[in-house]
Amino acid sequence: MPAARDTATVVHAARLYYEQGRSQSEIATVLGLSRSNVSRILTQARERGIVEITIHDPEGPPLRDAALEHVLRSTFRLRDVHVVHTPRADGLDAVARAGAALLAQLAPSAHSIGVSWGHTVQSVVEHLEPLRLRPAPRVLPLVGGLSALDEYESGESVLRVLAARLGARGEMLYAPALLESATAVRTLRAESSIARVLEVAAAVELALVGIGSMGHHSSPHLVRMMRLSPEEEQAFQAQNPVGDVCGRFVDAGGIPLGAPTDDRVLGVTFSELLRIGHVIGVAAGAEKAPGVRGVLRSGAIDTLVIDLELARALLAT
Repeated sequence: MPAARDTATVVHAARLYYEQGRSQSEIATVLGLSRSNVSRILTQARERGIVEITIHDPEGPPLRDAALEHVLRSTFRLRDVHVVHTPRADGLDAVARAGAALLAQLAPSAHSIGVSWGHTVQSVVEHLEPLRLRPAPRVLPLVGGLSALDEYESGESVLRVLAARLGARGEMLYAPALLESATAVRTLRAESSIARVLEVAAAVELALVGIGSMGHHSSPHLVRMMRLSPEEEQAFQAQNPVGDVCGRFVDAGGIPLGAPTDDRVLGVTFSELLRIGHVIGVAAGAEKAPGVRGVLRSGAIDTLVIDLELARALLAT
């Protein structure tokens, strides 16, 4: 058997066995050793860390990066962070499965749950296994409806699907999330049925929200739906928006922006969002880093679920 210092022999045997799929008998012939010696060399390869064996269960939970989680928790003062990835490098799927697992863990102890909209939130809810909680929590919308971001292909809303999987009944907000004038928002908020839902939504114990980044995915769509005038668009851009949560935009320092966009959103206010006991933010994709970083600096997110690429981008200088 080779001495511990004979690394070249150990590496050669390991490559033949693990990379080329050669049998131990074939390796013994190539190296001029006995089969038992080859077996011991392969054992030594694992013990010395030359070979690391990782088993990926495709149906199991996504892998997590504890080191990145620790740095992100400290950097952004978060309660918890889940940095996940899969061998398939499908960041959204990994985030959705991890988010669903976390929601399944926390939902049984929550009397009320709020939800926003967006593709990542949809994916989380889609991966959530039916729980049929008893007593069932109240499930409420944090913002009004937005068909482009709030519906599955079937036309069913995210809130209704989430409520059904929790064995609950969703309390609907029959009004759009984004309007073309601040006056329209004030008028709708004055309606007792809408005011009641928003009041209860602002006091939920647990919330699931997506995080947007300017110029990517749904964020440009939100601005277009507000139909800002050229002057309003200029005023909005002058505030240097980078990200959004529940339709509310923030700058790079995490400061919530005001008019003209903030007063066109029908939903919980930014200050109300900050008072919710536990807000889970979900996002995927390195391109979202500027927006997610800004939202994290606002303090609106307590627990973050993201993919590996986005985690690395958040910490890049």
